[in-house]
Amino acid sequence: MKPSHFFAFALVAAIAATIGSDIFARVSIGGQSVGSAGGEHLRYALSDWIGTLFLFAPFLAVGWTSAALRKRGQTRFAFVVLAVGLLPLIYFYIEGYRGAQQALADEQWTAAALSIGLLPFVVGIPVMLLVGFASWVAIRLESRPSE
Repeated sequence: MKPSHFFAFALVAAIAATIGSDIFARVSIGGQSVGSAGGEHLRYALSDWIGTLFLFAPFLAVGWTSAALRKRGQTRFAFVVLAVGLLPLIYFYIEGYRGAQQALADEQWTAAALSIGLLPFVVGIPVMLLVGFASWVAIRLESRPSE
């Protein structure tokens, strides 16, 4: 697998986690149709494209880190770092969108906004620290002298 494939996989995961989670939450909690939920998500994503980039940033950083490990010839560790980074991001993005829709249903407007807006910071930063540590461990394990 080429290094660029790790980045592309992370981008697909970001799109699925944001769009898929929002549409699922709007349909299951908000009672919207799939078409209506998709249209609303697209409208908000395009109107606040900087916020959308912030939501994608942790995913893209995980992909970039995995690609960098792959370039170093550490394919096995690149897959581990990709999984260690993407799995918690996907889980917490799903929960964030679900929580935002539940807060909207309960008319808790601030909670709804913060459930999504803070995801890159509250979840993304710790995950990036975890990915950085996992990458450091991978590099240290690979550079150990053979006995």
